[in-house]
Amino acid sequence: MLRRRSHARKGVAAAEVAVISAFLLVPLVIGVWEVGRLVQVTQIVSNSARAGARLAAQGTTITSSGSTTQVMISGTAPDVTDTVYQYLIGAGLTNLQASDVTVTFTFLPPNSNGATQPYQGLKGQPFTVQVTIPWNKVRWVNLGIINPTTVTYTAYWQMMVDDTFTVNATLPSW
Repeated sequence: MLRRRSHARKGVAAAEVAVISAFLLVPLVIGVWEVGRLVQVTQIVSNSARAGARLAAQGTTITSSGSTTQVMISGTAPDVTDTVYQYLIGAGLTNLQASDVTVTFTFLPPNSNGATQPYQGLKGQPFTVQVTIPWNKVRWVNLGIINPTTVTYTAYWQMMVDDTFTVNATLPSW
């Protein structure tokens, strides 16, 4: 009996494993990377919506000069839209322009009272701040594995406006 020598097939199994691993592991790693980026962006958007809701819940705030100013959705500082946008930029989503960010402020029933601006809210009145950004402006790779059109988060909050009060001017001073 003669024994055959199998020197010619020694590295074939290793080569086959390397090729198959490349076709399985590379897409898996890229998919995990894309899902991780989507989770990260979703967390940043949710934090920005909460930052905007915290500002809106105040209704009014005090400026650095000591005067009281009304909180608006957009337009004059301090406003909810600018707060959200600045949070997104500060968190690293620097490809976004202000026009890419959609911020929607809505008072919820039963106490909506036709109010549309945060400064018009009443204490304890529920509202939402919804933030939407386009996914194609913040994704890292464009392989189409994960491809939503937008990333959206809605923060549910309550107005924290102070109760109105009057100061008794007849009190004696010390």
